[in-house]
Amino acid sequence: MTSLLLPALLGLVVGLVMGALGGGGAVIAVPVLVYLLDQPIREATTISLVVVLFGAVVGLVSMRGEGRVDWRTGLVFGGLGLGGSVLGARLSVLADPRVLMAGFAVLLAVVGAITWRHARRDETAARRSDEVSLTQLVPTAFGVGTLTGFFGVGGGFVTVPALAVVMRLPALVATSTSLVVIAVNAAAALATRLLGGGVPGLPWGLVTVFAAATGAGTWAGNRLAGRARGAVLLRAFAVLLVVLAVVVGTEALRS
Repeated sequence: MTSLLLPALLGLVVGLVMGALGGGGAVIAVPVLVYLLDQPIREATTISLVVVLFGAVVGLVSMRGEGRVDWRTGLVFGGLGLGGSVLGARLSVLADPRVLMAGFAVLLAVVGAITWRHARRDETAARRSDEVSLTQLVPTAFGVGTLTGFFGVGGGFVTVPALAVVMRLPALVATSTSLVVIAVNAAAALATRLLGGGVPGLPWGLVTVFAAATGAGTWAGNRLAGRARGAVLLRAFAVLLVVLAVVVGTEALRS
């Protein structure tokens, strides 16, 4: 029982991030599983996909009837990224774990800077998502899917700014809608690993506790998101990404 207390507490934190910031759960989950719960990188990325998929579903269920999720945009964006999720999952098997984590750190820092800059944009100036051209939508969605599959994460750290900047969604709607994209891309990446036979034996006790706690944290985080301003959420998201970039990058260089 005591050995599962830490995974439960850490899963709760991951869920709070997913619910309040509309993603980023796996960004925390992967380093937590590797550095705090002593899971090998391959197992950690697979567990994180299970966790964020469950957390995203719980988050979407908890927001029923609130009108914060743009389902059409989320499903279209996620559907266009399915091919990228499969491709990324295949390519990740060939990458050295240290290179993967170093690239992960760089990506976090770049997206953190973009997110912070976008937080200053006036939300009322956002245009409707149906004004976005296919030349913007298709490569962006495919790229998000590829990153999801390659790094073994839900992709919320890229999806939120992509939905806000490319799809022109207000910040709060973007953070909520990103859970739809996370669910679609994480399911595709996980299915690719399962069908490809590249999933090792997983510690299902840890997975179950971690996922359940993530679901509870996601529900609580959604309540917090409903009471906060979108710009505040994006700035908090940006700070979180930069901090994680430093931590992950330092650990990658040490290994």
